[in-house]
Amino acid sequence: MSQKNKSRKKPLSPDEKLWRRISIKFGNNEELWSQTWDSHKIYSFIVEKEKLALNNKEVKQFKSKIDEILAHSKKGKQWFIHQEKTNFTLRKPHEISEIEANIRNWRHFFNSYSPTEEIPLTGQLPDDEVKNYQLIEDVWFAIISNENLPKEFSLSKKEYIIRWKSYDLIKDAMAFATTCSGLRFRDALPSIALLLIKSKRIDATQLLDLRLNHLRINSSNPFGRNYNSRLSDIAERIPEVNADNALKDGRTDLRHLPFVTIDPKTAKDFDDAVCLIEENGEQTLWVAIADVAHYIEPETLLDEEAQSRATSVYLPHAVLPMLPSRLSDNLCSLRSTVPRLAMAVSMEIKDDWTIGKVAAFESIIEVQENLSYEDALDSPRFQNMMDLAEGLRQNEIRLNLNSAELRPRVDNDDISVDVKWPNKATEMIETFMVATNNSIGIMLGEENAPLPWRSHAPPDAPEVEELNAKFEAMGINIELPMPSVKKFGQSEEAELASMLGDWANSGNIQISGLESSDGQDEVPEYLKNVLDPDARKDILVSLKEAQKKANNLKSATRRVVDHGLFYLLQRAVYSPDNLGHFGLNLDAYVHFTSPIRRYADLVVHRQLKSFLRGEEWVHSEEEMTKISELCTANSQEAKSIEWELVANAFHLHLLRGGTIGSVENSEDTLELKQWPARVVGLRNPWIFLDLLDDGAIRGKLHVSQLGAGRQLSTDEFGLYLIDENKKETDEIVLSLGQKFPCRLRGLDLWSGELDLAPI
Repeated sequence: MSQKNKSRKKPLSPDEKLWRRISIKFGNNEELWSQTWDSHKIYSFIVEKEKLALNNKEVKQFKSKIDEILAHSKKGKQWFIHQEKTNFTLRKPHEISEIEANIRNWRHFFNSYSPTEEIPLTGQLPDDEVKNYQLIEDVWFAIISNENLPKEFSLSKKEYIIRWKSYDLIKDAMAFATTCSGLRFRDALPSIALLLIKSKRIDATQLLDLRLNHLRINSSNPFGRNYNSRLSDIAERIPEVNADNALKDGRTDLRHLPFVTIDPKTAKDFDDAVCLIEENGEQTLWVAIADVAHYIEPETLLDEEAQSRATSVYLPHAVLPMLPSRLSDNLCSLRSTVPRLAMAVSMEIKDDWTIGKVAAFESIIEVQENLSYEDALDSPRFQNMMDLAEGLRQNEIRLNLNSAELRPRVDNDDISVDVKWPNKATEMIETFMVATNNSIGIMLGEENAPLPWRSHAPPDAPEVEELNAKFEAMGINIELPMPSVKKFGQSEEAELASMLGDWANSGNIQISGLESSDGQDEVPEYLKNVLDPDARKDILVSLKEAQKKANNLKSATRRVVDHGLFYLLQRAVYSPDNLGHFGLNLDAYVHFTSPIRRYADLVVHRQLKSFLRGEEWVHSEEEMTKISELCTANSQEAKSIEWELVANAFHLHLLRGGTIGSVENSEDTLELKQWPARVVGLRNPWIFLDLLDDGAIRGKLHVSQLGAGRQLSTDEFGLYLIDENKKETDEIVLSLGQKFPCRLRGLDLWSGELDLAPI
């Protein structure tokens, strides 16, 4: 490139050209500079001063060009100061000089100061620059809060200007945040969050609230922090339960039954209560669920809001409730020693630990105690209930991928983090709730009630095949059977015809010699789309066997198997058609036991009430499609928000050198700088890592971080990461299951990503 081209200046913009053309003629005439202009006056002024002789066409073109330039300048807010309508003044030269001087000053500030590990930024700033940094912090806070920027943050004292020519003050301020933080995420928000936390401008609770608001503004968060005043007022006017009136309305009085609630210590919305009654050597399990449907009638304002949310969201620092607190924490909550309306279900327990006769009641109950899981574990009076739960589980053939749950708790700026594992008390309540949901699903299914079925599909055959290949290549003696497509009661002939579809039906293929049956016609309507129980059982037994074998493997391969099985399973969804629940190995499953926090459960309650009263269904089949789709979408969005804010809180905990619970030994203490992570997945271009060998904390690492310019790829089974440039030597860079020391490259307090890099 020639020296001439190197020194070539950037061409002037049309509005700057026009400004220069006019300003030369203004000279030092203060009257002209102070005068208000419009496009017509400017045209006349230029024509007069330059003594232009234009024909009609040229006049029209010149006027049009001036209009175009001025319209553009109105957006740029640089050379012309636009006022009301079409009036404007020319920016004075000394104002432009001020702007350019401010640009130089800000550039000097941003380029001159950068924190080091030894000296933070605030320790390097001269006294005259401290004010600038405080202003920048105000700007960062406004950016992360989606608020208006401070008026002082401007290149001009006369008006608000943040951009001039190619210079963008906001862009520089955000780049400065990245420089100060040392993070390298795709935008500056993680850096801003980190710096505001470090400077104690915001605390942990504020950080989570800011992230929540950001998601809501970007329309990815349908869950408001609070109910509006109108809906809250409606809820506040709902009266307390009157037991006498409830009995007059035909409710069954069950206040004599010794119901208790068993929940986490922090729970406020008690929506289920249980008791076990033994009489004449027979056991009856009673499960009472808060009667939310009594208070939330269809097509009311409260119902519309509950449906739009579809679920409560449980965060480290707050709960975003589906219902107003008056209902969720008070009237509907099964608090002890006060009468409460409930939908009660009785389930007779047979000698073989199966459920016999089931009945449901609109009832009134009075819970004796609100207990925690720890209370139940420590009390021998719940042993019979735990024995029952264990007996019910003995008859189950279902997949139970128990993994640790990371639970940060945030109170203002205090953070504690625990890893929770299932215990006998949590398993007992889960078993009872699953039994209740299944029983109600069968009861209403037999009546052909329109329902938002909780459906869970089996694994996809290609993914099972891929996982089997991976196990074989690793020398792991585990082989999963291919999932069947055979439906409940379906003959082999019908199954094959279903697989072949139109080809078989067209008559181009003869199906003969296969078992033929009319069993499909005998299958109840609500089971016609459910996977055949025997076919479902085969894959479940195999998966349980795989789990059992994995437990006996060395840790290097055990976590790989656990990881593979976990990601093999599909997500459960709500569906207007009953497809069965693969993971629970149940033909009919609905959500019924948590109507305070899930709209799908509330819908099932309404349908159950209709059945018990002999009335028409509250919700039609057409409605159920919409409800199912909404509940599925919002439950997945809620889970995503929960995971993200858990990660936010946990990363802040790490930043402060925190540990998990009270564990202090070297194996489980989390160091900020390094983890001996386990490689549990390889899928180009990502390496998936398990940081504590329990699945509670996961991270990922991009293959590019293992060396610039290296061509890295996985083998066909995803077992090894291979250097493409050294294939002849079979150089394996990483293997599934191996320990791989990592460091934190970026601790993202904002979006919840854990960005790892090799040591």
